[in-house]
Amino acid sequence: MTSASGQRSYFADGQRVVLRPSSAFVAVREAPGEERGVAVAAERMAEMAGAEQVIPLTGRGLVLVRTENLAATDAGSADNLRMAVERDAHVVSGPTVFETDSAPGVFLVPAGELIVKFRDGVDDEAVHAVLSRHGATVVQTDYPEPGALLVRVDDDDAAVDAANEIHDEELVEYAEPNFVQVTRPPGSTSTRLDTVPAPALPVDDLGALVTRDAAPQDGPLADPGFASQWGLTKIRAPEAWGITTGSADVSVAVIDEGADLTHEDISYRLPGFDAYDGDNDPSPNGNDAHGTACAGIVSARKDNGKGGVGVAPGCPVLPVRIAKGTGGGFWDTDSAKVANGVRTAVDRGASVLSNSYSVGPSTAVTNAFQYAATNGRGGLGCVMAAATGNDDALGVIYPARLSPSIGGLLAVGASNEWDQRKSKTSLDGETRWGSNFGPEVDIVAPGVHIYTADIMGGAGYAGGNYVTNFNGTSSATPHVAGVAALILSVDPGLRGWEVEDILKLTALDLGGPGHDQFTGFGRVDARAALEAASRLWYEVVPTVEFISGQAFVRLNARIYNPGINTVRVDSFTLTSHTPDGSIEIDRFEYRPNPGSVLLPRSGQDVRLNPLLKANGTSTSWSYRWAASWTYTYWRPSAPGFPLSTGTISLDEAMSGLQGRDEGRSRGESEGAASPTPNGGAPTVAGEAITATGSRTITITIN
Repeated sequence: MTSASGQRSYFADGQRVVLRPSSAFVAVREAPGEERGVAVAAERMAEMAGAEQVIPLTGRGLVLVRTENLAATDAGSADNLRMAVERDAHVVSGPTVFETDSAPGVFLVPAGELIVKFRDGVDDEAVHAVLSRHGATVVQTDYPEPGALLVRVDDDDAAVDAANEIHDEELVEYAEPNFVQVTRPPGSTSTRLDTVPAPALPVDDLGALVTRDAAPQDGPLADPGFASQWGLTKIRAPEAWGITTGSADVSVAVIDEGADLTHEDISYRLPGFDAYDGDNDPSPNGNDAHGTACAGIVSARKDNGKGGVGVAPGCPVLPVRIAKGTGGGFWDTDSAKVANGVRTAVDRGASVLSNSYSVGPSTAVTNAFQYAATNGRGGLGCVMAAATGNDDALGVIYPARLSPSIGGLLAVGASNEWDQRKSKTSLDGETRWGSNFGPEVDIVAPGVHIYTADIMGGAGYAGGNYVTNFNGTSSATPHVAGVAALILSVDPGLRGWEVEDILKLTALDLGGPGHDQFTGFGRVDARAALEAASRLWYEVVPTVEFISGQAFVRLNARIYNPGINTVRVDSFTLTSHTPDGSIEIDRFEYRPNPGSVLLPRSGQDVRLNPLLKANGTSTSWSYRWAASWTYTYWRPSAPGFPLSTGTISLDEAMSGLQGRDEGRSRGESEGAASPTPNGGAPTVAGEAITATGSRTITITIN
């Protein structure tokens, strides 16, 4: 569409997206009759403008030339360059390169392709008539979504107007240019830690130094890079692993520029998918290490003596390639490849989608994410994390800004070691970038100085198997995707929007109370999220007491609901036993009729403190106790966010699905001192599941 003022635009999601000619790039092609393709055009442009200014789009038949720095070259200016192209026999001017405020930093090049989808019921003859009227021929059917057509027009520059004209046809659901899209991924490692002074580390509220070292790991195969993974400690991933390290049945699709399938420290679910070239090998080209780095954050193996650890080390990565590096820190893709990659990830069983990229607004891409939300995981919906962008500016990039309209999709910003929104002036010392902000931001996660996997060997970022400073909202996004995978490992029956609610509910609020445009609901907290996903939690603090010389145990119990479900406590039983556990000696049963209902987010709990007989006297004593419980839960019928200050009604809370669960736990102690607290959570999934747990506590007084 061209307005009266000559302004160009196209339609996406029913909205007009305004275009403007780019001042950063011009496009050229090989002249007719040449037979070397992009190579000859790239050579000629390198001679005119300098090799560092040239970006060959192999397979697209195009070469882009950066024009920002032409004043320092013989070309002198973009206009001089265009005149030089007109005089050259080997190259010709290519299509206009566009930019749009709707996708800052994304350069849109019309290359003659359109995505067209007709309304249901339109027959082939009518389809042919419409396309013929606009000079369009079909390249591929049912691509990138069922019922859609990839079509071509002869004139590249005419693709924008042709898409708008076809979009206006009564029989057409939508039509859009399938732009070649050149952009930088929202994460980079352009600065090495050994060349940048490390900032002073933060201190906690008590004045203690907060180091990047975390708690020691189990076993002899502790991962050497773990001490550098401050982000895992910050989000309490090690504490979350006490509940689960992830299920092999829950996979995370890293939708990116491919991943090193041979990496020694990443767990994959194969086959992956290459939406760029249309095959099942998503291996990266050359130094395209962005996807490998994101994959390592999600699922680097635990306790294998190599590298670091992923947020969800038990959840494999499904690698999906949608883009290819072009050199100069850029990559290229198009809307059809992105939409096809997202849909294929869903169809191949991914539970979570990690999206660290930006493209121009696209109906086809939006439809793909909506497909993930409604059809993923057998209709429960995939969880989707998407990067907000690295411009330190107001304006969340696409597709992350779809978050408010698609359930289960979270817009993820970056935070630093101080739990600040990463900005050009935050305390981490990196002044070249900052995390974008806006009302769509849902959550933040560590996104600076991130240790993760690199392409094996000499390729990639750091010339080794690992990189120490992967940065950007690109690195924050797979942190959130990994936590989402852990949540689904605890309860695979959760709907995608329920996982979104859990992540928001349990995030550590960093700004004013509630949601804000800089950090959303706060910084992701893996342990709190898994507790909330576990439905019912309890704490039992046993204390020995003596009455007339006889030993008793006081069991101070608290039963509470940290999650998004409504829970009714149907029973809770505490028993004491002989030292060998063979005989029950005392019992307390809590069986309310009706059961005690604990509403979500209400702070309601049940507190019990029975006194049960123990073993021995004040000179020599021991106790052994056990707990068991049953409860019924109701899933919410609709998302509960944004947060409100009120509470929902019982009828509203109980309007969802119903399940019933049971659990057990036990503890023991001996000696002549107060035992340490004991607590735990039933791990339950689905309906009518029996859960068990135990923890033994022994205290000996010499």
